[in-house]
Amino acid sequence: PAETFLDSYQGQRAVNWIDKIGEHFPWHLFVSFSGPHVPHDPPREFADRYAGKTMPDPVPIPEWDDRPSPSETMRDPAFIQQCRRMYCAYIELIDHWIGNILDSLERRGWLENTYIIFSSDHGEMLGDLGRYGKTYAYEPSLHVPLLISGPGIPKGKTSNSLVETIDLNPTICDLAGLSRQSNIDARSLYPTLENPSLKHRDEAVSVIRNWMCVRTERYKLINNRYC
Repeated sequence: PAETFLDSYQGQRAVNWIDKIGEHFPWHLFVSFSGPHVPHDPPREFADRYAGKTMPDPVPIPEWDDRPSPSETMRDPAFIQQCRRMYCAYIELIDHWIGNILDSLERRGWLENTYIIFSSDHGEMLGDLGRYGKTYAYEPSLHVPLLISGPGIPKGKTSNSLVETIDLNPTICDLAGLSRQSNIDARSLYPTLENPSLKHRDEAVSVIRNWMCVRTERYKLINNRYC
């Protein structure tokens, strides 16, 4: 049942916290949902909403790519379609709880004076290039959502500038009127929030156990330690 999933527990704890917190001091709440994560096993009521739905096809494997890849079963178009359906259903479960969290803010009268940041620690290949998971320096793995809303932030604006998730640290400090920490590589997004046309970074760096990469707007250099 949906209410027994870990993500539901995390979402409900966040709602309960907001409902009970006092009104006379500032607060910060970090809600870290576990999904969508393997195994992609969303609650039945959410999975049923995507039964038979057609998902976008994966990015095909290039002819020059002869590296080992998952089994033929995991390359099967029907298998990939089902994985993508379950991934979407899992995301909808999390969306449901984010909605509940926003509702709790509205009940307290805080929706208009609270900064809300939504992001993720990594993406998911979901069959693109014949791969699954996060351990690849390709866009489906690296490119994550980042949404920021709150007082003074223009609505409906988007930016294509490169960002690293470490940049949220000084951004939150700026939004809260606090001094930024010294001796860190992170850069505040605050100027870009005010003017989305500004360039935030010329390059972005990512690293995980088996690879490191740096990318610009046009190019990406990957150092794969297993090659």
